[in-house]
Amino acid sequence: MPILLVLHGDVLDPWCWIAEKRIGIAVEELHGRFLPLEHAPLPRRWEPRAPSAGERQNRIRELKRAAREADAPPFSTELWSGGGTGPQSSGPPLLAIAAARLQGLPAANRLRAALREAALVAGLDISRRDVITEVATRCGLDLADFVPSFEAPATERALLDDIEESYALGVDAGPALVINDDWLVSGARSLRHYRRLLKRYLATRVGTPVEHTVH
Repeated sequence: MPILLVLHGDVLDPWCWIAEKRIGIAVEELHGRFLPLEHAPLPRRWEPRAPSAGERQNRIRELKRAAREADAPPFSTELWSGGGTGPQSSGPPLLAIAAARLQGLPAANRLRAALREAALVAGLDISRRDVITEVATRCGLDLADFVPSFEAPATERALLDDIEESYALGVDAGPALVINDDWLVSGARSLRHYRRLLKRYLATRVGTPVEHTVH
């Protein structure tokens, strides 16, 4: 049976975007041995709070480091260096993705990609509900279903349960790749590393029982 891959991370994390691209290439090269990459929410900060000047500088430095990667998207520091203070929480965009998931996985994936680009390329504050609604509209979501789901307490409870499941697996920071609930791979790795890792998992799974391994 194809093997499950789950990437835990935050939509505001540029390294999660880079990791997703590299994992996707490695999976395609293995011709159906793995299921398409799934996503699990892991917020950098849940409770809303205005980021300090030091936090904004750290995020600017992070984006500049990520932008130096050869396969990086066209990252911009505008989100943190523009006129605003930057997102106060990762909660609203993650809730939005969870609400979009009720319209199907493709809808959730479209919204995740669009929110990520809006934040890390266009520099928009995707913790704002008006920005989220505008992005959801551009993604073709049914707002009559999306808005009530986005605001429903049940959506937040389900999202918090998913986050707790990530912590229970030992995931405490993104990006983190979990392979079939067996192997945990923390941090963004090179494409070459992901290739070797997935091949090694296949060899181990076929040859011997898989044990939990942290790399």
